[in-house]
Amino acid sequence: MAKEICEKLTLVIVAFVLLSVQGVATAAGRKNLTDLEIRKQLRRLNKPAIKIIKSEDGDIIDCVDIYKQPAFDHPSLKNHTIQMRPSIYSGKNMSSSKPLEQLWHKSGSCPQGTIPIQRTQKKHLLGAISLDASQLESAKVSKDDQNKGGAGIVNVWNIHVEPGEFSKASIFVGRRDNFDLIDAGWIVSRSMFGDDATRLYGFWGTTPDHLGCYNLKCPGFVQVSQKIALGTVFTPTSVYGGLQKVFDLKIFKDKATSNWWLVVEGESVGYWPSSLFKNMADHADYIQWGGQVLNTAPGGSHTSTQMGSGHFPNGGFRKAAFFDKCVYFYTDDIVGMTPYNSKTKVSKPACYDVSDVSRLEGTPGVQFFYGGPGGPNCS
Repeated sequence: MAKEICEKLTLVIVAFVLLSVQGVATAAGRKNLTDLEIRKQLRRLNKPAIKIIKSEDGDIIDCVDIYKQPAFDHPSLKNHTIQMRPSIYSGKNMSSSKPLEQLWHKSGSCPQGTIPIQRTQKKHLLGAISLDASQLESAKVSKDDQNKGGAGIVNVWNIHVEPGEFSKASIFVGRRDNFDLIDAGWIVSRSMFGDDATRLYGFWGTTPDHLGCYNLKCPGFVQVSQKIALGTVFTPTSVYGGLQKVFDLKIFKDKATSNWWLVVEGESVGYWPSSLFKNMADHADYIQWGGQVLNTAPGGSHTSTQMGSGHFPNGGFRKAAFFDKCVYFYTDDIVGMTPYNSKTKVSKPACYDVSDVSRLEGTPGVQFFYGGPGGPNCS
C-alpha cells in the first residue's frame, strides 16, 4: 500500500512539474494574464542573448552566456562552480544509428562559451493543462533498487495528441520515500508548445514546496552543451513500416560531485546539482522506462491521444515503439547492469500496452515494445 501511494504521488508530481512551471501562473490564471504581466514574465524568464537563431518551426533559440544562464538565479547556486564535463563518462553512444538532429541546427549554431536556450514566447505562457492523477495512463517497465541512474535507446515517433493533453516516452529516476525525481525523454503536446512536434525534454522535482522545473524554465538545471537545446524539435522521426529513429539517453550521478547528469546522443547536455535534492545526493531507489499519456476524457470518452507509435506492442519492430539496451547503474562507476526482476505495468491494457521484457545476448540490458492508439471505445 505504501508503495502504491508513493507511486501515485510520483505521478502527480511528474505531471505537475511538467505542466505547471512553463509559466509562473496557474492554468486558470494564465488565460487571464494581461499584456503587461506577460511582458514582465517574458523579461524575467528570457536571459539576454549573445546570438539569436530563428528556427524554421517558429522556435527562437537564444545563445546565452554559460555563466548567465537561468540556473544561477537559484538561491543554492549563487556561488556554484560549473562542472564542464562528467568526471568519468566516456561519451560513447549506445546506438550505431545516425544521430538525430534538432531542427534549429539547420538555421545556425551557438558560439563557444554560450548555451542554446529555447526562448519562452507568449504562446508558451498561455498554454495550460489541468489534470489529476486519475487522468494519467502509462505502459512501463520499472525496477525497485538502489541506483545511480540509468540509460536506454529510445525510439522516437511523432503521434496524434488531443488538445489539452500530452504523450511522452522517458526514463524516470527517483526516490520512493519522497518527491525527489528526474525525468527525461521526448514529448508531444500542442498545449505546451503550440504545435504537434516531437520535442526533447528534461525536468526535476523535489519536496512539495519546491516542485522543481521543466527544462530551463526556472532555475536549477545547469547546461554545458552548446549543441543541444531542451524543449526543441527532434527531426526526423520514425516511419511506420520504414526507417526507425532513436536516440541515446542517460541519466547518472557523478562520482566526484554527486551532480545528476543528462546525456543525449553522447553529448553531455548538463546536470541537476545535488544541492537541488533532499535525498538523492547519494542514490535513487526507483527507475522506469516507458510511455505516459494524459487522458482528459474529451466528450466523456477515452482520449484518442496515442502512446509510443500509436500501435500496440504486438506489431513488433518498425510498427510498435520500443526501448532498447535499458540498463541501470548500481555503482558510481556507471557500469550498465541488466534490470533483472523488473516489472511491467499498464494502466489500461485495452488502450495502451507493454510487451514482455527480453534480455539481450552478449551485452547488459533489456528491450521491450510499448504503446497503443487509445480511442473512445478502448476502455
